[in-house]
Amino acid sequence: MALSQFVASQKLAPMTRGGQLDGGFRFHGLQDLGVFDVRFGRKMFIDLPPNDTDERLNNFAFVMAQKGSAQLLYGNDEFNVSGPQSIIFSSGPKRILRFSEDCDARALLVDRGRLSRHCAKLLGHELNRRIELDIDLPLDTAAGRSWLRIVEYASAELSNPDSLIRHVPAAWDNLEQLVLTTLLYGHRHNYSDLLLQPQSAAAPYYVRRAEAFIEAHFAEPLSLAEIAAQAGVSARSLQNGFQRFRNRTPMTFLRSVRLQKAHKALLVADPSLNSVMQIALACGFSHMGEFGTAYKRMYGVTPRETLARII
Repeated sequence: MALSQFVASQKLAPMTRGGQLDGGFRFHGLQDLGVFDVRFGRKMFIDLPPNDTDERLNNFAFVMAQKGSAQLLYGNDEFNVSGPQSIIFSSGPKRILRFSEDCDARALLVDRGRLSRHCAKLLGHELNRRIELDIDLPLDTAAGRSWLRIVEYASAELSNPDSLIRHVPAAWDNLEQLVLTTLLYGHRHNYSDLLLQPQSAAAPYYVRRAEAFIEAHFAEPLSLAEIAAQAGVSARSLQNGFQRFRNRTPMTFLRSVRLQKAHKALLVADPSLNSVMQIALACGFSHMGEFGTAYKRMYGVTPRETLARII
């Protein structure tokens, strides 16, 4: 089933006995960015079991009701989808979507990994934890109306066989960046405050020098004092510089670099020849528990799951 392929493993069932399905389903785009319209013609529910590791659940699903209504049961919370009330959600606790008999729903899928990388690009540094979006997404605000126009535009382009995005990779990239940028700046998430902060002036030479030194020596047992000495300033000045221009400490940046290197190594490693411990040690980590916790916080899966491709 297309919904299972692009969103998550799920169980689809009618809410009432008897009657025939009189619905339709259309999907346009790719798993990374796509739009589908669905109508069942009777009361239905979709049961999505809790899952934090399925790679398909990297998708965020934006859902709106063009007609009728729907409800999302997300753990112990309930969210309505009707008129200007829409939702956006992904992996997490048990989720149930219920659709009214007359519901015509539209969903836009956005890949979490691509959204995270775009957010990092806008911030100017890597994310230190998984990006999470608020579930409620009102469409009757200025930001909501802007987002709705983008969704309608994306849907029109994705469904048009003559659209440039089907033939020109740069056009596809531009559409994707437009969708991601509008979502990140127009909807609340755990990096909103950082994104909306006034942009700082260019980082001073010693911050850039420290970053270059960390990138080149990330696998070594670096201390703040050693990094500061290489940057040519005191440890306190380096701390202040990173806090002001990077919104993080030098050691947090070091951990982020190590996590990125470990992630890339795990993705290409042979599980029969390499272990998580070997890769973690090679990337500068000495405490496996801390490494595992930080890795899952950043990538949403454990190092072992990445190595075994259980993602």
